[in-house]
Amino acid sequence: MSKRPNYLAAARAVADAADIVLTTHINSDADGIGTSLALAIALERLGKRVRFACPSKPASIYAFLPRFGMAQTVDNDAAAAAMAPCDLLISSDCGDLKRLGACAAIRHGKLLNLDHHATNDRFGHLNLVDEQGTCSGMVAAKLLDKLDVAIDREIADNLYATLVFDTGRFMHSNTDAAAFRFAAKLADAGVDVSAINRALTYTKKPHDLAITRLGIERLTVDAQEPRLAGIAITRADIAAVGEPEDWGELVDVPRSLAGNQVAYLFREGKDGQTTRMSMRSNPPFQVSPVAQAFGGGGHLQAAGATFPGSLADCLREVIPRLRRQLQD
Repeated sequence: MSKRPNYLAAARAVADAADIVLTTHINSDADGIGTSLALAIALERLGKRVRFACPSKPASIYAFLPRFGMAQTVDNDAAAAAMAPCDLLISSDCGDLKRLGACAAIRHGKLLNLDHHATNDRFGHLNLVDEQGTCSGMVAAKLLDKLDVAIDREIADNLYATLVFDTGRFMHSNTDAAAFRFAAKLADAGVDVSAINRALTYTKKPHDLAITRLGIERLTVDAQEPRLAGIAITRADIAAVGEPEDWGELVDVPRSLAGNQVAYLFREGKDGQTTRMSMRSNPPFQVSPVAQAFGGGGHLQAAGATFPGSLADCLREVIPRLRRQLQD
């Protein structure tokens, strides 16, 4: 299977479809939501019937995005079965089919997998996976160019949110000249860049700060490898404080330590049988191999997975792997 992104084939699939459903991954973020909303606005202007289905409730922090209200939560098989079938299902920013949750069961003719992650397993009938894209929003913008859709203010606002989020406000290693050129193009379309940065940063609620405090209290610097630090949160911790709407950037707390090269956030599931892992690193160190070892994926320096065991099991199994990433 060719890994070269075929934008013309993707554009033909969109042009041939009358009814399109957009979706993204479970616990969707600004890249998945912003990409889907940008596409939704553009495709409506092409005369398509468009719906946006999320496999989990999108966090209210993203409510400022244009057309956010069109998102509908489809988080179980019954909800998926109740949706009318579509000609084309477009998945944005999702690396594998299981991360679409119940939305994978929405009846569709073809599935277009639009993404930029190197770990994407090409699960679509059509795979528009451009690993050179800084974010999925950039891939969507190239597709819109092939469809001759101009990027106006509403589309640009959504696309700029994808760029800000996936570059970590232009601090991550994927921030390159192409990212800045894309930002300039969106600014030329009228984006208020400071307003979107504020909306993604300065909208915390008291409960969000309580989660941050818990993270700081659980912060650990590895005794064997001080360049490794992280936060491990038990299900009892989460029950005591309350599940946040979005875990956001808690992994950046250990990452902010001077000298840190690899950071992690491990969250134990309610049943104690799974643990959600979010991991970050600075070049040249990589965390995606660790995520892939447990069926996850993402970027070389930003990846995640679900560990099949308790938090204690996760720490015992994964911490040595992260140490080896630093030593190798």
